[in-house]
Amino acid sequence: MALPASRRLSAAAAAAAPKLSSLFTPRPIPKPRPPSPGSGDDPQRRKPMPKPRQPWGEDASALLRRLHEGRYLPGPYLSDAPHVVSPDAVKAAAERFGNDHQVAAKWLSGSDLKKLALFGCPTVERRTVFASKRLRAFFNLREDQVCSSCKIRSSCQFVNQDVPRYDKVILSDIMRILALFVLDACPQELQVTAEVKASVGKLLKDTINLSM
Repeated sequence: MALPASRRLSAAAAAAAPKLSSLFTPRPIPKPRPPSPGSGDDPQRRKPMPKPRQPWGEDASALLRRLHEGRYLPGPYLSDAPHVVSPDAVKAAAERFGNDHQVAAKWLSGSDLKKLALFGCPTVERRTVFASKRLRAFFNLREDQVCSSCKIRSSCQFVNQDVPRYDKVILSDIMRILALFVLDACPQELQVTAEVKASVGKLLKDTINLSM
């Protein structure tokens, strides 16, 4: 039986139409290329490895020895490898030591303490920043003058912030600051001059001797 003309035309059009699968042929996914030498995609070039700590030899060993002798710092005595000791643990131990030997603070060199105050903060960590601010306040140093030349001020949350002034040097603050210096735990942007380093060494030595 013959098909109507309209049905014959529909069948012919359907046969001539392309299949949907032919219209959406998937394209091959290109494989990622490994970064070429010297390219900006190299993760090791984007994030340089931090410089290993280089504790200050005799100064670091003297601090650790005194903290261990006073049982402020638990664990084995590692005077030959101070770089493996956690700076945070030493800071906390040095602060407790300072609390117990506050009387020694009044015999420390004022000129060396002022050099330490003028240097600024050895870190942006809150407790140490405020320890440094209290030392500056003792010498009536303006925060904006010290902060304006600080190399790490862009990452500090307490720029130009004042603190109450005490009529004494707080030894726990001093010890917390000294611990960071002698363990070489300050940010790399900070340049510790030979003059500041000499004052740090003298303050540490005097504090240890006065606490015996």
